[in-house]
Amino acid sequence: MKIHQKFIPVSITFTRPGIKMTPDYITIHETDNTARGADDVAHANLQFNGNSRQASWHFQVDDDSIYQSIPTDEVAWHAGDGDGPGNMTSIAIEICVNSDGDFKKAVENAAWLTKKLMDELNIPLSRVVQHHHWSGKNCPKYLRSGEKGIDWNNFLTMVNGEKIKKTDSQKNSSKEEYKGNSIVDYLKYIGEDSSFANRTNLAQQHGLKNYTGTADQNLKLLDILIGGKTP
Repeated sequence: MKIHQKFIPVSITFTRPGIKMTPDYITIHETDNTARGADDVAHANLQFNGNSRQASWHFQVDDDSIYQSIPTDEVAWHAGDGDGPGNMTSIAIEICVNSDGDFKKAVENAAWLTKKLMDELNIPLSRVVQHHHWSGKNCPKYLRSGEKGIDWNNFLTMVNGEKIKKTDSQKNSSKEEYKGNSIVDYLKYIGEDSSFANRTNLAQQHGLKNYTGTADQNLKLLDILIGGKTP
């Protein structure tokens, strides 16, 4: 697949700071823009013309093409962690979620790009992470939930060049499929960090106060994450 280059002009330092980096990670995002026509070209144009927000990313991918906006040896503002390792050491890939596009095909194209970058830059699969890994944001939302029939584990399988074994069961989200009662097991099930630190962060995000990891709090947090409920 050809990668089209439409780099942000170097004069737009607000979103292309020109800071050199050696990439150690690849961070996967979704655009969160479901508008018709909000494809990779539209997002590349947004960046090229000067995004009003101080947000930028290296690649945008849709169901039929890939556009690059920033060289892979330069920093982009995408991870939400300031001058932390997300922004300073990772390449950002945005997957388009426009309603008139084929999301599964866009994910397949993003997996192809991810594998290409891994091979070229010697980045291991263990360092292919979600935006959520850096800032706790629910991104990539659809891959995290599985609600569009494809989830994070499927994406990693694609990156490995393997076929997805699930078929009809993928019509249900990972949330709906999980039948256990362990927050740790659930987070592992959806490919997320299950550490106490991340659970504390999730509890704070969802309004569960004074989280200390008790059994009752863990059940409440699990219920919130699966059911989308508030405490």
